[in-house]
Amino acid sequence: MNNKTKSLIFDIFQISSLLFFLFTGPVIASSSIFVLFQTVAIIILFVAAWQMRRTKYYRVPDVGKQNELVTDGIYAYVRNPMYLSQLLFCGALLLDVFSIPRLLVYLIYITNFILKIRYEELLLDTHFKEFAGYKKTSWRLFPFVY
Repeated sequence: MNNKTKSLIFDIFQISSLLFFLFTGPVIASSSIFVLFQTVAIIILFVAAWQMRRTKYYRVPDVGKQNELVTDGIYAYVRNPMYLSQLLFCGALLLDVFSIPRLLVYLIYITNFILKIRYEELLLDTHFKEFAGYKKTSWRLFPFVY
């Protein structure tokens, strides 16, 4: 399977999972603690996107369009803050309106991100020589966990 096909499959699972959460319950949680998590998730997403703006970032994980590896700001701590933001946001929605189907989709969502991150890191390792050092100083997804 070629890289473009792999990227497309990862994106289909990611977008499908996100849409599932957005269409199977409220988009804004009812509990104030979950709204706080959603707010933090949105802030993380905007900060990460803002810091990524100086690169030629492309949504799919294929490397080659980026002209620089972003390792400062939020990326100094977490290599995939946009994925973290999505997991926080949907995790709040899962806990707010819990159901077994939503839990199963969330587990697929997490698994997809873990596999996608590993795939992206292989690509980044071959494209950016400084990526090996960057991996030693940052977390993949969840600070102090993974």
